[in-house]
Amino acid sequence: MPSKSSTRIAEPLLGGPVGIHLGAAGRRFRSSQAYILAAVLGVTTFLALALQGPCLSSGYEQPSASARMCAGPLSTAFLGDTNPDVLGRAHGGAAALAPLEARLVDLFQLFTNDVSLFMVVVLLLNTAGIAALGAGLLVLARFRGWLVAVFASPLILFTLGSTLDPIALALAVWAMVIFFGTPPIRQPGWLAGVLLGIATFINPLALLVLLALTVAGPNPARGLKPRNPRMMLAAATVTSAVLLVVDLSAIDRIIHWYSDAVDGGSFASILLMAELGDVSVWAPLWIIVSAGVVLAVAVSLYMVRRTGLDPAVAVCLLIGGCLLLAPGLMPWDSLWLLPFIALSVRRWWVLIVWTLAEAVFAVAVQLGDVSGFEVDEGLDSTFVALFTLLRLLALVLVVIMAGENLYRRGIRGLTAASAPTRREEIDGPGDALEHRATGRKEEHESGHDSRRTSRLD
Repeated sequence: MPSKSSTRIAEPLLGGPVGIHLGAAGRRFRSSQAYILAAVLGVTTFLALALQGPCLSSGYEQPSASARMCAGPLSTAFLGDTNPDVLGRAHGGAAALAPLEARLVDLFQLFTNDVSLFMVVVLLLNTAGIAALGAGLLVLARFRGWLVAVFASPLILFTLGSTLDPIALALAVWAMVIFFGTPPIRQPGWLAGVLLGIATFINPLALLVLLALTVAGPNPARGLKPRNPRMMLAAATVTSAVLLVVDLSAIDRIIHWYSDAVDGGSFASILLMAELGDVSVWAPLWIIVSAGVVLAVAVSLYMVRRTGLDPAVAVCLLIGGCLLLAPGLMPWDSLWLLPFIALSVRRWWVLIVWTLAEAVFAVAVQLGDVSGFEVDEGLDSTFVALFTLLRLLALVLVVIMAGENLYRRGIRGLTAASAPTRREEIDGPGDALEHRATGRKEEHESGHDSRRTSRLD
């Protein structure tokens, strides 16, 4: 049996892999591309703000807020309400908020009872978070065209006014930029740990980003310099300990979450909508299963680390595996997958299928909440369960495609061998790799995959 496929052997005879003769993009092209992508992100953010407009003017009282697609945990907690009593939904309320979100709510309740004013501040904070997220992705992304899947995503549309996850996700992305970035962006590893420690108190999924960087740091994919994660881990631990001492309610919130973990979008919620079992049975079971999947993925990544790990793919696999069997999977949880999927998956049809599934579910879960207040209105739980199942199948597809590219995808970076000299004409430090002939040759040799030989097949 030959060690290489027939298409791989025939490549030199047919001119090499697709794109090997293409030149590197110039500075003007990359600047224009960045401006266009920023404009796309600006339009998406503007539409997300417009979606919150009716509630800002008329209030966030239920069920009208859910019917207008602008209800969220922060507005619900600020009003002192809880989620509607429908099958497959968590109780919610102020007790279910993340520690930093709860402190923000308490702070504003000292000064005002106007929920619209509070949500204006939340929208401004999240808009800044989305802008920082976009800037970080423009630095990380090697092939910026795929960022359209992020910048035009409906997940931004439906989560901008829900939680503070856009800020936490921006912190996580910039932690990756700092940890693996090229000069002059590269900073000490402890700063990445501080950012991830803060993000953890908004959404614990930041811990999976920390785990992925820890595993991939010493043995990153080609094009990235190895990094020792000890300072990052120490800084994240110290930051989390300080925040835990400042806000001791975090422990109580973990205990509350354990008893109220089942929420929309998960397999557990489908079982509850089918009236099979109750929360006390399914919540601990699915928490254990989800933790087991994360452990299995982490061990698998550690075992194959010597061949080089793409940190974006590692994050995608860890978060995707966790969310797939998590007891709750709401749209703001899926938002954490969005940037890392765009950096890991190179198939448009996969991104489109997953994006459509997320958009349909985001609408369905809001309309399902309406039925909890008015039985004759809203969406029946049967349809919500159907859309949830389709969304989970799309997530399975995304995780599989990310795993397929485990060895073949790299975020932008420099190797010691390909570092530019002062005599070379380079547009900027971040573009050095693309202007090196040797770097392009190595990229095509190591980055070969089935997509590049699809025409031969």
